[in-house]
Amino acid sequence: MTDPSSNNAQPAQASEPLVRIRGLTAGYVSGIDIIHDIDLELTADEIVTIIGPNGAGKSTLMKGLMGALPYVTGERYLAGQNVSDLDAPRMVAAGVGYVPQRENVFASLSIRENLEMGGYRRRGDLEQRIEEVLDMFPALRERPRERASRLSGGQRQMLAIARALMLDPQLLCLDEPTASLSPAARVEIFERVSGIHAAGVGVLLVEQNATEALGWSDRGVVMVNGEKALETSAEEMLASGDVGRLFLGRGENTDDPDQTPAAPGEA
Repeated sequence: MTDPSSNNAQPAQASEPLVRIRGLTAGYVSGIDIIHDIDLELTADEIVTIIGPNGAGKSTLMKGLMGALPYVTGERYLAGQNVSDLDAPRMVAAGVGYVPQRENVFASLSIRENLEMGGYRRRGDLEQRIEEVLDMFPALRERPRERASRLSGGQRQMLAIARALMLDPQLLCLDEPTASLSPAARVEIFERVSGIHAAGVGVLLVEQNATEALGWSDRGVVMVNGEKALETSAEEMLASGDVGRLFLGRGENTDDPDQTPAAPGEA
């Protein structure tokens, strides 16, 4: 039987679940669950965004998927293979790129050194992969020797994403990638993520900038009190008056055209 963490797993077909979790329950302390009995699927041709209030369990769900918590139960599958027993490093080796919200780059290292660290498991083609990843992020290519600590917030997030791409993941998990960024920087991050997805990588997002993220997504998931409260297409979620009022920062009058978010590329 192939070890899922060997990074030799066959990629999922677009119509088949790339990720499937069943009954995922997780927490930081034994006996105190933060998320409860979560089921979720994601195909390779989707961007899925998880939204919800603070403390809803959004980041915990992503960490539970990654096997990055002390207490995780339930089943996790990646491209059809059971990865329930894998911890975070082995999930990365199996083909999942993970970018946490904080401490996601080596501040004292240069852009290029960060990419080298991200690709330390590669064999033989490290330089080629660095060049491929830099092609995806022109702002990083302009100054590869710049120390990460000197980058803007948006550039640091791009570097964190670039580092996660060094092992050619099938799935990219991003926890609050646009937190505290300017509107222009947020758009650039979403544009880069959309380009990565177009190249064949499934994307799972946790986002507080929910309206913007859903505008780039195929499907949305609402988390409330550690449980999945709603799952539907991003289009339907954006059009929902209740979701808009509760989670997207809209007022009661959802018929106001000025309250409707523009789609990517629209004015």
